[in-house]
Amino acid sequence: MRKSLLVLPVLLSFALAACAGTEVTSNPDNKPAASQGQETSPKEQGGRAKIGDTITLDSGQDGLKLEVTVVKVVPSAKPKDEFNVPEPGHRFAAVQIRLKNVGSTTYDDSPGNGAQLIDDEDQQYNDNLNEIALGPSIGASVKLAPGSSRKGYLVFSVPRKAKLSKFQFTLDSGFGPQAGEWLLT
Repeated sequence: MRKSLLVLPVLLSFALAACAGTEVTSNPDNKPAASQGQETSPKEQGGRAKIGDTITLDSGQDGLKLEVTVVKVVPSAKPKDEFNVPEPGHRFAAVQIRLKNVGSTTYDDSPGNGAQLIDDEDQQYNDNLNEIALGPSIGASVKLAPGSSRKGYLVFSVPRKAKLSKFQFTLDSGFGPQAGEWLLT
């Protein structure tokens, strides 16, 4: 009986940690909503981020902050060569992003681990490390010193009929406390 009473607080702390989750933001540059009476743009009022917008994500640890910009979305991207092809019934969709380290520590991660493409039926697709003819991928492993930036494509294999809706990006290989979200339509 005593052992079960000792285990209960530990189990409760694990359950609460699991429920903490990731905060999803679509507020470019994480600007706070303005106080009443002041004119603001839709972005400053918690508007949805779109292609071309930048969202600053904070890992919540060690001073790591990253500006993430969705530069371009290619709904149907041509493979780089005959070896990098999507499976039958699928196509490649690509999202070009720019990462800029605006924090005080080095960013060292695989951007594709924290990237998801979402269709209009809320189906989620992960980066699959393929190459496209349009340009270079962002890379499987990226290191950015403070002040440095990198630009490249993330490639996703999606069903031919899927209509792309959103792109999400999260630091710390997808386990960070914040996720940026951009509308693609």
